[in-house]
Amino acid sequence: MNLRPNSISRLVVVGFGLAIVPLVLVIVSVTIAIAHFAEEGQAGILRAVALSDSANRMSSAVRSMERYGLQYTVLQDSALLVLFQQSYEEYQDVSARFRKAAPTQTDLARLHRLNAHLRQARRLLPVAALEGNRSALESEFSRANGEVQRLQSDVNDGISAEVAKLGTRALAIKRLTILEVLLVLPLSIAVALFFIVLITRPIRRLDHAITGLGAGDLDSPIRVNGPRDIASLGDRLEWLRQRLGELEAAKIHFLRQLSHELKTPLTAIREGAELLQEDLGHELDPEQREIVHIVRDNSLRLQRLIEDLLRFSIAEGPVAAGMQQDVRLDQLLEELIQSYKPVLRSKNLRLELALAPLLVAGHRDRLRTICDNLLSNAVKFSPQETTIRLQLEAQEGNAVLDVIDAGPGVTPEEREKIFDILYRGSASGQGKVEGSGLGLAIAKEYVTSYGGSLEIVDSDGPGAHFRCRLPMAPESRADTGTDQPQRLRKHAERETQSP
Repeated sequence: MNLRPNSISRLVVVGFGLAIVPLVLVIVSVTIAIAHFAEEGQAGILRAVALSDSANRMSSAVRSMERYGLQYTVLQDSALLVLFQQSYEEYQDVSARFRKAAPTQTDLARLHRLNAHLRQARRLLPVAALEGNRSALESEFSRANGEVQRLQSDVNDGISAEVAKLGTRALAIKRLTILEVLLVLPLSIAVALFFIVLITRPIRRLDHAITGLGAGDLDSPIRVNGPRDIASLGDRLEWLRQRLGELEAAKIHFLRQLSHELKTPLTAIREGAELLQEDLGHELDPEQREIVHIVRDNSLRLQRLIEDLLRFSIAEGPVAAGMQQDVRLDQLLEELIQSYKPVLRSKNLRLELALAPLLVAGHRDRLRTICDNLLSNAVKFSPQETTIRLQLEAQEGNAVLDVIDAGPGVTPEEREKIFDILYRGSASGQGKVEGSGLGLAIAKEYVTSYGGSLEIVDSDGPGAHFRCRLPMAPESRADTGTDQPQRLRKHAERETQSP
């Protein structure tokens, strides 16, 4: 069963929902706890206010009853008796409200004793007024005042206890809230991170696949897992990769076929021009000889251009890793220099060599092509009686080859274009120096295929300074020891004697 979501937007909604649900639950839990706390606090405060108010009013009523009762025993005024009765009735109403406020059992017991003392004082009031003996009546009122004072004290203590209880409850809610947040927040973050990875991983794969296609990697299959719309886009990219591969193969096949078809008539034209020049040279006038010479030179130039184009098409193809071998780059350069001795003599060019013995893993033909194109470029643009410097050394696991000439150099505006296909710099239009514009492009493709780099760096003097970096073979990395500078210096002294 396929559980993949239909779209990345739905996956975002699901991830957002799962990440926010724990936080919503915490908010709901805290809200409910605060609501209960508010209700309990409000009920407790109202109850405490009712008890305190009732206790205070009962105390006032008891004092009024005591004052009116004792005055009545002395003055025998019926109005005082009426006031006493009103105070007693007020006390009865307040005590009833006190009972409704849900006092404690202790408070109810005190209220019961207070009522008993007041009833007893009410019965003793007529007797004390007739006999003039107020001691029993004063005793009852004294006991009643004591009970009502203790009742007020208990109510105040109860209020203090209720406030403390609310404070404890508030602290508990605070701690519970912090605990829930500490428990839920990491969970929400973990869920969010999980969905971020789940969402961004296929997008990164798409980006990697598109980057690979842009870089010309047509051999790595594109597989993108994730939501159906992203997976569908990955399938389309895979189709595009296969289609580009087919077009690339068709292009290479076309170039090879075209070069083969063109080389045959070009060879016939060149050979015919050479026969005309050799066999009929003495019968041709200067203008005819010049025309034959132009035909021969242009046929050779066109043949070289076709061969360079074919080599470049092959350079863009994949590198067969199984055919690689460890190549001594310094020896390859020495062999290559031997083939350049005639042209070096003809232009009276000098070579300064400083070549360290380094091993590079690669294809010998491709490595020779890289060095050949760089050296031929330097020879081509070097004026007569100047010096070309070649330096090969190890730097951070790479074999670094510097080729420095004394020619016109490369302008800053041309540095980015000099490695483009069929691009020829401004120096190509000066004098008789002319090339196909493919040599440096081929060298760049070969170097990049090995994971290296080819660039133009600033030079101390006139001329161009090309720097090529190629990863060294593991054996060469282990062999680069402290004696390398000495070997390099001896090699340079020996090769300085070249033409």
